[in-house]
Amino acid sequence: VIFKLNPGVTDNQLEELRQAGEAMLGQIPGLTEFKMGRGLASTAHRAQGFDMGIMTVMNTEADVLAYAPHPAHQKVHKIREALCHDTIVFDMVV
Repeated sequence: VIFKLNPGVTDNQLEELRQAGEAMLGQIPGLTEFKMGRGLASTAHRAQGFDMGIMTVMNTEADVLAYAPHPAHQKVHKIREALCHDTIVFDMVV
């Protein structure tokens, strides 16, 4: 997931999002990793204004489908939606 932060988003708000995301580990079956961070300054000119990303890793496509409605993910989703104004989601198998 990549997104554009709203103006005025604070480090404390981003930390709340990070903590909620990390708390999903162990709660959502199949979720094995959660990472969150800003884009690299050196390549920001290619990011089309997207300045923050979240990456999750799950074991199977079934895990991905079960992830979205899970209450722990819905908490993260609600926090994220309050902090950003544009989002792109891209799921893939590797």
